[in-house]
Amino acid sequence: MKAYLMRSVLTVAIVMMAVFIGHRVIRHMETKKQATAIVPFHEQQGADAWIQGFSYRQTRSGATKWVVTADQAKVFDDEHVAKLQTVKVQLFDQTFQKEQMLITSEEGVMNTSNNDFELFSHDEKKTVMTFESGYRVFSDKLSWKEDARQIYAEGPVVIQGDGLVITGTGLVGDVEKNEFRLLNNVRAEVGSP
Repeated sequence: MKAYLMRSVLTVAIVMMAVFIGHRVIRHMETKKQATAIVPFHEQQGADAWIQGFSYRQTRSGATKWVVTADQAKVFDDEHVAKLQTVKVQLFDQTFQKEQMLITSEEGVMNTSNNDFELFSHDEKKTVMTFESGYRVFSDKLSWKEDARQIYAEGPVVIQGDGLVITGTGLVGDVEKNEFRLLNNVRAEVGSP
């Protein structure tokens, strides 16, 4: 009877340990599976860092000039490059320290040594610049040159706001002067706002 009781206690203990170990193994596999789904291994190769919730701020004399945020970033230290996914850029007015412009894009590449960046979208989606006035600029690709504080677009551009639709090819924008110019094939349509 004693041996039977001892064997039963040991059997229950072993079954409980097996259940515990099985539970831990399954939880570990689920956690690892979720992490892999976010950043596949083949995409990590070559990058010095992979950052979820990337944020990069440029300041001058303590005042914020612009902020780049992205859902994900792959950073390559030797090339001074950060490759960004689901990007948002906020440019600030230096005098009043308020948001002057918001740019959203699917992807981007940022040069971490000179702070220049390019933003681009694919398929039907566009890179969108939204001004505090409500005007919006749509383009496939925008480039920012930090030393000149200018925005460039080489391809087709559409500007919308206040019932006005302006199309053209190429754009140069001087953020300091708040001046934006379409370069070629400019056409404007006026509708009701």
